[in-house]
Amino acid sequence: QVECQVASPTLCPWRGGKLNPPPGEADAAAMGAAPSAVDVRVTDRKTVIKERCLSRKSYADTLKAALQLQPGQDNCLPFLHHSILPIVVRYLFGTSLIRCFEVCPLWFLASISALDDMCATIDAGFKEMCSAGLQLEYARTDWSPVHVANAGIRIDRILIARVTPAFASRCVTASYDYAYSEENQLSDHYKPDKNKETPRYFCTFRFDVLGRGEPRSFWVHKDICRFHGDETRVAATQNITPVCVNDRVEVAVNLFNAKGMVDFSSIVWRAMEARPLQARQCPIEDELFDWYDLDSFQAQSVERLQIPDFFAPQLAHESTEYAGLDVAVSRTRLRASDQGVVPQADRILGSRFEVLAQNSPIILPLKRVGLQHDRFTKIQLREGDLLTLYISQGGKMT
Repeated sequence: QVECQVASPTLCPWRGGKLNPPPGEADAAAMGAAPSAVDVRVTDRKTVIKERCLSRKSYADTLKAALQLQPGQDNCLPFLHHSILPIVVRYLFGTSLIRCFEVCPLWFLASISALDDMCATIDAGFKEMCSAGLQLEYARTDWSPVHVANAGIRIDRILIARVTPAFASRCVTASYDYAYSEENQLSDHYKPDKNKETPRYFCTFRFDVLGRGEPRSFWVHKDICRFHGDETRVAATQNITPVCVNDRVEVAVNLFNAKGMVDFSSIVWRAMEARPLQARQCPIEDELFDWYDLDSFQAQSVERLQIPDFFAPQLAHESTEYAGLDVAVSRTRLRASDQGVVPQADRILGSRFEVLAQNSPIILPLKRVGLQHDRFTKIQLREGDLLTLYISQGGKMT
């Protein structure tokens, strides 16, 4: 879960300021509830902050006044000019820019607006190349902390798109290539080589498109082995996400990471590709063959095992099997049955899970191919979806 980065109490509706929503309103909005259609814009708290700032006071007059100031006048807001603000944003891009968001609502809104303008070519390229399978509905800029030795941050352009029937019953690939800004290389000893091409990188998202409202199957793997385990303490999820027609997906275009800032103008979207659907299973299945019930497996294992039925009533337990030698692996099938947030999922799996109505469109984040963890976001399920949970435990300490 990404914490709200805006510290101003008058700006953040979750920190006791003046913008606290009526009881239940924020929860309903965050779940995508709306009278007639799903409003995908209100599923993240940064957009909620932006909309509540705009509803409290109109900042359009202030921005307009900044554009009408003439040279020589007492211009106290020069950074707000449309020709200057993008330069300031690009110079501060990263942690410093996030700190500017915290100054006041005006700085927050002006900087967000500048980011939208700077990312316009990214949005337009996505519409041009991916509109056949993904209809762009909304775009926003998101940021989240990077948990490394020195606290860092990542900034992404989030494209929220509706899945069309064009690629139903197919595995779809959306991709783009990009280059980093040359400003990342500036130093006292750096001399740019004009004859050397700038390195380009490739980013791919892959997802399976099912029929509208069709039950989905999804696996999750939690590693709690003593000899290594997972330092993130977050369960790994299926890399190729199953989605249904009319669902929404989040495509995260990374703009800033530990390596530096991406050159926005270098991002080029590629045409979408489709291939036949395949059965998806956790890679750990390739190493295990014989599965036993709890009583049979406990007799030959030194591990203290239990059936992981911790997620009722939202996720109903169907079965649990065990396999492995030095490492004991449990395979549990859970069926999404009751609507609501799964209370124990955040503590046990490190991710938030939510079950929605069977006929409700859901919003699913797509994970970049090749990554075990990408963005830590909420995972939404529909009633009837099957979740297969693998838990690895044990291992000899040396």
